[in-house]
Amino acid sequence: MFTDLASWWQALSGAEQWFWAIGLISNALFAVYLIMQFAGGHDTDVHDTDISDLDAGFTVLSLRSLLAFGMFMGYTGVVALRLGGGWLTALIAGVAAGILAAWLAWRLLRIILRLQSSGTLDMQNAIGQTGEVYLPIPASLHGAGKVMVEVQGALREIDAVSEDAAIPNGQPVLVVGLTDEGALIVQPFKVVMSDE
Repeated sequence: MFTDLASWWQALSGAEQWFWAIGLISNALFAVYLIMQFAGGHDTDVHDTDISDLDAGFTVLSLRSLLAFGMFMGYTGVVALRLGGGWLTALIAGVAAGILAAWLAWRLLRIILRLQSSGTLDMQNAIGQTGEVYLPIPASLHGAGKVMVEVQGALREIDAVSEDAAIPNGQPVLVVGLTDEGALIVQPFKVVMSDE
């Protein structure tokens, strides 16, 4: 079996090897990611690595989206080469398919998370609660970060914005309102220590 795989691999052109490698590696990493998600029981993007700190909320550049990009880029490149396209054609087709797949993965997950949050969770119950910044929150409503806050008896990761200064990771915050999109409006919270 391994000799068949080795001879198949050696029979591929250099471009096909690159595209197959991108697709197969992304596929393997996605399988590991799914196993870790099911084993850990997480249903959000808590463990995703966001590359862009400019939009600290759930971004197109999450781990799920990057893996979808790699899989679709690799396999579309292989198909383009097999259909007689050149290396550049395969690259362009692969990148286009990868970008589309990453965007679709991002949109689908946003829709799912929006449906999940629109169930029995009443975000009004978060107002007045304290929490902690999980992803930094930009200043003056210039993007969303994430906070961990207890709402209706469960600790939840929720998008949050600041009307004033930026709020760094780990900072305690107080929820003071909601945006029209359902993000929490927060401000820094100072814990008063008694001298007793």
